[in-house]
Amino acid sequence: MTEQPAHAWFCVKAKPRQEAVAVRNLRALGAVELVFPRIRRTRRGHDKNREVIEPLFPGYVFLRYDPAELNGSVRSTRGVLHLVAKNGLPVAVDQKVIDELLALGPDAILSALDEELQVGAKVRIVRGIFAGSEGEVLRLATPEKRIAVLLSLLGSDQPVELSSEDVEGVASADA
Repeated sequence: MTEQPAHAWFCVKAKPRQEAVAVRNLRALGAVELVFPRIRRTRRGHDKNREVIEPLFPGYVFLRYDPAELNGSVRSTRGVLHLVAKNGLPVAVDQKVIDELLALGPDAILSALDEELQVGAKVRIVRGIFAGSEGEVLRLATPEKRIAVLLSLLGSDQPVELSSEDVEGVASADA
């Protein structure tokens, strides 16, 4: 059986949408270090935009501890589903990965910049009478934050001018 390195970094799988519960309870164990990377982004809604902070890796937390001392405690911590393991042993996470995550700052929060739309990009309309429709960007009017989108309406393609706040980019099928 392979020995686990003392005080190595491991990946913990949290129960669905219980990452914060797992983090709080793992910190209560004492002799652990945690990295819970998150991302700050703007979520567009029907009536307004709001800033949210979500897990960068939904369901996962990185934990540094001595498995010889705390393996059972970590596995049975409220909010924890299991440790990411191979052949029954927790898999150590490369220190370079952790260093990159720690470079995000003390709270490990990455700020996502809203992607700038380009002519030809596929978009989905999120507000207004065309909400849910998808189209292609024809023209951008940056100072006014307006955007012209080509929509298929009533059997033909029609250009529609909207506020850029009313559309979001759609991942292309080619990617």
